[in-house]
Amino acid sequence: MTVLRIAFIFVMLGITSAVATGVRTETLEVRSTNGTHEFQVEIAETAAERAQGLMGRTDLAVDQGMLFIFPQSGLQYFWMKNTPSSLDIIFIGSDYKIKSIAANTVPYSEEIIPSGLPSRYVLEVLAGRAAELGIKPGDRVIRIP
Repeated sequence: MTVLRIAFIFVMLGITSAVATGVRTETLEVRSTNGTHEFQVEIAETAAERAQGLMGRTDLAVDQGMLFIFPQSGLQYFWMKNTPSSLDIIFIGSDYKIKSIAANTVPYSEEIIPSGLPSRYVLEVLAGRAAELGIKPGDRVIRIP
């Protein structure tokens, strides 16, 4: 079967690029003051997956995201280089509490975005989603894959 035919099958079946690239996906739940919010997240846990992140991607839906898992808690630094979509970057501590949120990041920017506080997990979702859902620092992630 040719690569083109396989790609066509993925499109016809509605399979996301995460499945096509072999990145595992899981459900992540965030509890805010107005309820529990589920995201289907691609897991970036290897150095290569974390380095690639969502660069070049334009197919993120409102209930999707990427969860970066680091080997240990520490200050985390992100940028938007080669990332065409504006994102909310949610920094999460090893205690599963949201430490900070960098909202509405600038696509393609090389400006460094710091966590400000030690974080072990970082959730990227479409820009504005954190505010729309009432997600803020202090809220808890109740299910990390």
